[in-house]
Amino acid sequence: MTEQRARNDAAIAAAWWREMTAENTHRRLTRGERRAALARLRRAATPLEVILEPEALRLMTALPGTGHAYRERAAILAGVLAMVREDDSRPVMRALGRAALDDAESAVMSEARFQRLLQADDDALMDAMRRLVRLAGAKVDVFDLSDAILHWGERIKRRWIFRYYNVEGSLRLASAEPQFRTSTPAT
Repeated sequence: MTEQRARNDAAIAAAWWREMTAENTHRRLTRGERRAALARLRRAATPLEVILEPEALRLMTALPGTGHAYRERAAILAGVLAMVREDDSRPVMRALGRAALDDAESAVMSEARFQRLLQADDDALMDAMRRLVRLAGAKVDVFDLSDAILHWGERIKRRWIFRYYNVEGSLRLASAEPQFRTSTPAT
């Protein structure tokens, strides 16, 4: 999968969330109907219960991915996004992680909880991500969270590790620096 495809998926999910949480009128649903749908999604205990809600199905059909695992994650995403009250401009792990690599006290999410989150498989992902949203006070970067849930795997986990420990920028700078030879070429 390309990075552009992943970004498009996350943008579709973020647009769905904005539409569901908007104060203004909606073309299909009243504000009360949207709030009721979000409440039902918040109460859903499993992805199967999530897909019983027509608004979750609207998100799932809007997303272009195929396959059972992708559809399961789209259902998980609907159940998690229903808990988000406010969009944050900071990536999720920058908001919950450390201010500096050696500053464990500054993290909102403990390192042990973060490591458990990284080990969550699809069966535990909805509960783990809902705990994350609660820990963040229901204010997270909807785009970043959507991308993470839909494409949960090594790429996302690696990015979240770098962000949690606040070393992402340092790693980018280090990889951009020219590499110097330590030995002299033979003449």
